[in-house]
Amino acid sequence: MTGNGSESHAAYYPIRIVSAETGINAITLRAWERRYGLIEPKRTAKGHRLYTEQDIQLIKRVIALLNRGIPISQAQAMLANGEADLDTPLTAAKPSQWQHYRELLQQATQDFDDRLLASTFDEVSQFFPVELALRFLFVPFYRQLRENSTQTLGSARLCFFTSFLQARLAWRLSESGTTPEQPRILLANCTRDSEINLLLLGLLIRQLGLGATRLSGLMALEQIIPLLNECRHWPVAILQIEATPSTERIQQLHKIAAETGCPLFVTGQSSEFDSQLRQQGLVPLGDDYQIAALNVRDIVQGMTA
Repeated sequence: MTGNGSESHAAYYPIRIVSAETGINAITLRAWERRYGLIEPKRTAKGHRLYTEQDIQLIKRVIALLNRGIPISQAQAMLANGEADLDTPLTAAKPSQWQHYRELLQQATQDFDDRLLASTFDEVSQFFPVELALRFLFVPFYRQLRENSTQTLGSARLCFFTSFLQARLAWRLSESGTTPEQPRILLANCTRDSEINLLLLGLLIRQLGLGATRLSGLMALEQIIPLLNECRHWPVAILQIEATPSTERIQQLHKIAAETGCPLFVTGQSSEFDSQLRQQGLVPLGDDYQIAALNVRDIVQGMTA
């Protein structure tokens, strides 16, 4: 925070701006304040948090340490003691904490040990923001299992881990309610594939200050048109489609966009179909879900401005 002599000239930012700037959701920022005293924002007369530029830079330094697999409690101590040299790589004597958790996940899936899987998830969630844990641990491990699914018992282990992670992500998505003033995004899976990537996208959208309504299970495309036309809750929708959508499928998607007038985002497809989808008035989302969430946010804000 700034000193007393410069406080009157400092710029202050609300928590939603800090969350958008740093990529760390408001729930995590509040937890860092309560549990670790890491940041001490000022308060308005109504109790709303206000952050300075110095606070934002501190948060970014913490994120840089977390990205290297250093737990939040250790990162706090390193910053307090001036030990956080972000340019110094981790040595072999101090392996990344991510590697330790990857080994636990490997052991849990190898043995189909749901207790170890749950305890690992809970421990990681205590030390790292969920969006970082997903980006650096759970989603890469899921993709690794998917690549090895042809090995002996590989598909069974993939199903075991997928079921667990999908359930936990769905709970995370639903644990923070939507406020009435938040624009809401409809999320629907129109395939038989897992919803992990769709759920991850929903969590990132929530982090950016938007609401998200998820319809679980296989959703038929013909149900989307009356849903969007009769229930005006959602200004836009994100549909998960096949990696290789057929011509008929793309025409169905075009019909939804044309008859509802809603911006229709699609995810899950191979990038080679992006141009064809754009020609039909659809908005394809790429593999970088952080950028995809930002694109959705920008379009929604442009509609409501």
